[in-house]
Amino acid sequence: MLNKKLLTAAVVAAVLAGPGIALADEPGTMMDEGATHGISANVTLASDYTFRGISQTDEKPAIQGGFDYEHSTGLYIGTWASNVNFGEGSNASTEMDFYAGFAGESDGGLGYDVSYIYFDYKGDSPFDYQEFSFALSYVGATLGVIYSDEYLGNGGPEFWYPYVEYGFSFKNDISLDLHYGYNDASDADYDFFGSDDTYSDWSVTLGYSAFGVDFAVAYVDTDLDDLDAADARAVFSISKSL
Repeated sequence: MLNKKLLTAAVVAAVLAGPGIALADEPGTMMDEGATHGISANVTLASDYTFRGISQTDEKPAIQGGFDYEHSTGLYIGTWASNVNFGEGSNASTEMDFYAGFAGESDGGLGYDVSYIYFDYKGDSPFDYQEFSFALSYVGATLGVIYSDEYLGNGGPEFWYPYVEYGFSFKNDISLDLHYGYNDASDADYDFFGSDDTYSDWSVTLGYSAFGVDFAVAYVDTDLDDLDAADARAVFSISKSL
C-alpha cells in the first residue's frame, strides 16, 4: 500500500488508508438480526489513493473495491483492491489485499481487533509483504499498532506503526475522523526516502451520508519534506456499501 518504489529505492512504495484493516461496516453490522454470518461489498471512487500519507497513484484518481465475510463469533475475512501508479521503475498497476481477523466488543464497550493482511502488487511481486495489527477502541477512540517483519517486500526493514484515531458522529449523518500515525523503522536503521528512519502522518476527514452513498473530503499530510507524493493535499471520495 505504501509507495514501495519510492521507499526501497531510498525512495519505493489504506482511499485514505487502504483497507485499514477495517470492515466495510463495524463488526456485526453486516449481519441481519439473528443471523450467524454475513457478506458485504464496497466500491469507492477517490481523487487520490493515499497510504500513511503518501500517494499510491501519483496523486491521480483511484477506483477501489472489496468484499468482506463476517461470522457472529467475530471472525472476518476479506479482500480489497485498488489501482496504483508508482511511476518509472515499477510495473505495478494493481494492489490486492487479503486479510483476516477477529473483532468484538466487551459488555463494557471496549472493542478489540486482531488481524493479518497480505499486500500483493501485480507486476511487482518482490514488493509483496505482510502486516499484523492489534487495536483497542472505546467511545469513538482507537489505539492500535501494526507490525511488519519485512516491510515493503524482500529485504525490507522491521517496521512498527503505532496510531491513534478519534471519530465524531453528528446529526444529519455527518462525521469527523482524526488520525495520527508514526512510521518507525529505526530498529533496522532504515532510511525512509533517503534521510529519516521515522516519519509521521496525519489526516482529518469530514464525511456525509445521503441516499445510501458516503461522501468524504480529507486533509492528508506528513512531516516528510522532500517527497512530492507526501505533500499536504485534499482527497475527495464517494463510496457505496452493498
